[in-house]
Amino acid sequence: MTISVPTARLRALIQTRAARSALAVLATMTAMVAVMLLVVWANLSTLNSADQSVRHTAMVERAAANLLTAALDQETGVRGYVESGGDGNFLPPYIKGQQKFSDELQTLSRLTLGNPSQKAQLDGVRTAMETWRAVYAEPRLSSLSDKGADPVLAIEGRAAMDELRRRLEALRAQEAAMTLEREGARNLAYATARVTIVAVGLAALGFGAGMGLWAVRIADRREREVLAFAKSKTRMLAVVSHEIRTPLNGMLGMLQIMAGEPMDPAQKQRLEVALESGETLTSLLNDLLDASKIEAGRLELVEADFDLARLLDRMKAAFGEVAHKKGVALRIEVTPDAAGDWIGDKVRIGQILANLISNAVKFTDRGEVVVAVAVSTAGGLRMDVRDSGIGMDEAALGRLFAPYVQASAETSHTHGGTGLGLSISRSLARMMGGDITVESTPGQGSCFTVELPLERGIAAATEAESAPSLAGLRVLAADDNAVNRKVLAAILPNLGMEVTVVEDGDQAVAAWRDDSYDMVLLDLRMPVCDGFEATRKIRAEEVDGRRTPLILLSGDVSASVREQGREAGLDGFVAKPLDVHMLIEAMSAALPPARPLAA
Repeated sequence: MTISVPTARLRALIQTRAARSALAVLATMTAMVAVMLLVVWANLSTLNSADQSVRHTAMVERAAANLLTAALDQETGVRGYVESGGDGNFLPPYIKGQQKFSDELQTLSRLTLGNPSQKAQLDGVRTAMETWRAVYAEPRLSSLSDKGADPVLAIEGRAAMDELRRRLEALRAQEAAMTLEREGARNLAYATARVTIVAVGLAALGFGAGMGLWAVRIADRREREVLAFAKSKTRMLAVVSHEIRTPLNGMLGMLQIMAGEPMDPAQKQRLEVALESGETLTSLLNDLLDASKIEAGRLELVEADFDLARLLDRMKAAFGEVAHKKGVALRIEVTPDAAGDWIGDKVRIGQILANLISNAVKFTDRGEVVVAVAVSTAGGLRMDVRDSGIGMDEAALGRLFAPYVQASAETSHTHGGTGLGLSISRSLARMMGGDITVESTPGQGSCFTVELPLERGIAAATEAESAPSLAGLRVLAADDNAVNRKVLAAILPNLGMEVTVVEDGDQAVAAWRDDSYDMVLLDLRMPVCDGFEATRKIRAEEVDGRRTPLILLSGDVSASVREQGREAGLDGFVAKPLDVHMLIEAMSAALPPARPLAA
């Protein structure tokens, strides 16, 4: 068998195209952002300059007004002091006016430092104030004996104050006009900036939309290529899986038969090692196929009623002996409200639990492993798997659920494994609408919590005690592989059944016509006539209401295969490599409660 999939070339193609697309989009968007920033920066600089100019003229205008107020305060204080005959209550406005005049004059001098015209005007204001003080304020304040004011002083003082007012009013008028002019320039700058930014923004939006559409198309094409690659890989693994399962089924089948035969302890121990190795190989094969299906989005869930107690009993049976040999106690605790039937994919839920319990037992050398099951606060199932094992640090927890990754290189070397189990388990939990979380302390153990939003089921499970006996059952089995036929021919008689084996579906239909059988076991992929076609032929020829139980034996028991099988008329499904207990359970479930055994 030769299988050729251009894995390396396809990955290189996807990575190259993805890299080019990402670089092109990144470079374009970087350029657009740079242009936008330059435009915004240029407009912000213009707007900032305009705002500063407006603020400057407003400050000059306000300082000139304050200067005029200070001058008037001085004049009012001097006049009140003189006319009151020296009442000191009129002097504070004069004194404050002097200080305020000095402060505002310094402010104006600083603000008009770069404007010669305004500087000249301030020099005139300063001179006018000094003149007013010299000819009016100082003489009036120094002599109060002459109640009749000197007309000359009054005239000269008034003239000096008028000159001061004229200059300050001129300065204010000039600044007011400049303020209006600069506000107009600022408003124009704001309008220009808005138009420019909107124009550039629209251009960027249009270009970005085009680039986004192009990127979406590139991403869509890349997604199709990746999906095609994943499906190709899944198909390849499915074919490889089928080819591996055939010899594996023969090996495990014969080993299970031998396990039931008497032998000395040394041979028994060797046989157990061989069985355990085969089961490990089966588990690894299932993990690889599941991981590939999850990646391709083709893994399907099969929901049905299941009994929680029976599922947990299987976990106890599967791992209890392993834990006991290590000196570790395995306890299962179920709260009363969680007991009973639930609706879900019991196979996948069992897979999650098996993986967590297996890991807990593997990494615990003393103490105990506890599986605690209760109803979650949301109403579904909450399952805690706690151990007193080696635990993990934060770094190990961070990569714990990554596929093909283990907690550490030492863990991989010491305990083995592919690093797929936890990744698959979390993916399965999330497909069911739940999740898996973990808490751990190095040296103290770990606790994995599975929360699944399941609904309660209807208790309809058949108890094992009431299952019909298989002893004396006449069984017809069809499989195109000689090794698989030998396995069936060896297993079924050991269970007290009479078996007839044939090589394909056509022979199975012919044998069923010629004789009476209590059950028919059919392989899925057979030449001439496969398991589905053989089922349809048998169902079409059944008469008198007599229905023969038909069970499919296949390495592929996915949801799609089960659905096709149910539509064809199958009554059960058993995965290869065959597990004797699973085969017995499926055969018992397929038989009617009161079956007439063939004579």
